[in-house]
Amino acid sequence: MDSQYNVESTEKTTTTTSSSGDVGLDKIYMKSIDSILKIAEMVLSLIVFICVSFHSYHGGGWVQFVSISCLITVLILWIFFMLRIIYKLPGPWMLIILIYYVVYCVFYLISFLVCAIQAGNNGQNGGFIAAAVFCVFILVVLGADIFFQFRKWQDSGSSFSARSTTSSPGGAATTTTTHTTYETRTQY
Repeated sequence: MDSQYNVESTEKTTTTTSSSGDVGLDKIYMKSIDSILKIAEMVLSLIVFICVSFHSYHGGGWVQFVSISCLITVLILWIFFMLRIIYKLPGPWMLIILIYYVVYCVFYLISFLVCAIQAGNNGQNGGFIAAAVFCVFILVVLGADIFFQFRKWQDSGSSFSARSTTSSPGGAATTTTTHTTYETRTQY
């Protein structure tokens, strides 16, 4: 029985190595559109928070929650990108960030509606009117960031490790991608 079957197996391994910057301050990122959008999101979130600070009742609490949580998470993302920490973390971060921005766009749309409705219902509505206007501004900025994040996610082939970045001079880390193909032939 053993003489009837001849099994031949071949293994091919291809290793691709690319370099990216070490963890450290990325001065090029600080001047990029991505960084400017994140700074604008943080400033606008703070302005919305201040506008509704005096109206924690009648929906102001929801708007405060959305604005301050957006400010904190965008600040963390901005620091991670500026120090290039995000590139060392495992996971599909481009997709996670894209989903995060879509969720916060929906949250700010709800916040805008809450502010606009409360501005029409209350006699003292200056804070809600200002918050509604700044909610529209941050929706525009978040929409632009969603567009750029989606483009980055598409360009990276739906993965974060195949990203295209500009690395600053200095040290270089190594990213290794291994692709293994197995080929089996059976002869009778």
